Amino acid sequence: MPTSPLAHWQHQASAILSGLLGDWLASRGNPLAIDMQLYRHGRPLALDDLMQDGQTPRRSLVILVHGLTELESIWDFPGQHGTNYATALCEGLGAEPLSLRYNTGRAIPDNGRALAQQLDALVTAWPVPVENLVLIGHSMGGLLIRSACHYGEATGYDWIRAVDSCIYLGSPHDGAWLARLAQGGAGVLQALPRDYLRAIGDVIDLRSVGIRNLNRGQITDQPEEQPPLLATARHYAICGLLGRHRANPANWLFGDALVHEDSARGHHQPGWQLTDQATFAGIDHIRLAHHPAVLAQLEDWLR
Repeated sequence: MPTSPLAHWQHQASAILSGLLGDWLASRGNPLAIDMQLYRHGRPLALDDLMQDGQTPRRSLVILVHGLTELESIWDFPGQHGTNYATALCEGLGAEPLSLRYNTGRAIPDNGRALAQQLDALVTAWPVPVENLVLIGHSMGGLLIRSACHYGEATGYDWIRAVDSCIYLGSPHDGAWLARLAQGGAGVLQALPRDYLRAIGDVIDLRSVGIRNLNRGQITDQPEEQPPLLATARHYAICGLLGRHRANPANWLFGDALVHEDSARGHHQPGWQLTDQATFAGIDHIRLAHHPAVLAQLEDWLR
């Protein structure tokens, strides 16, 4: 059931605040910090109450992971509350659609470890053996999926063996140009002689560690470490471009508005092995999360 407009904006404001200052809020136990939580049909998923809805449990799960300052509502098609990539794909895959809400201001490695634990608890509690996991991440969400797979494999969690496909939508694997601009701009302003300019630089520099991780697409505690993709799964990347024509200068300058095409493809990642990738001209960063053309591509890859 849709939330009221007031509640929606309250949740959205909390998501934005968490993205900007979520690490600071979490370190102080502030109730405004968002807790990591899986959702099903718009409601928090209670692992100890999975069989109470009377539905026959499915052996495949499709999980959507949103990006910085977003909520799971980013996945909804315009004017179609509760209809998203997971619900559409599950009709053909015979799978259960789930989504994740989390504090995007926390460090991506910390969220990666937490998601690995959540998936372990989910698969352990699921009423039937989980045979296939499809993980779809938008922007930062794609980096979080990679981080969770890295820590899940390192810890030896059983859910790793069920991962069939990881799909990254506009994820800055090589870093996001806007995050690097914020870092560079803050440094320049802080070095200037005028007090008011240094103050502006200090304000910019207050951004969360989650945002800082986007400078280089950091998914582990070691900034220079770039672990390989999970070898037992398929990996797909989708890139967006602002201009409808590839030759448009805006595509070279801004990519999908926040992430360049090369970064979304992990062009500079060592040993990068994608199963396939697709680029959509005229689809910007946000619309990658809820566009019919993107859904058609996902269906083609996963059918």
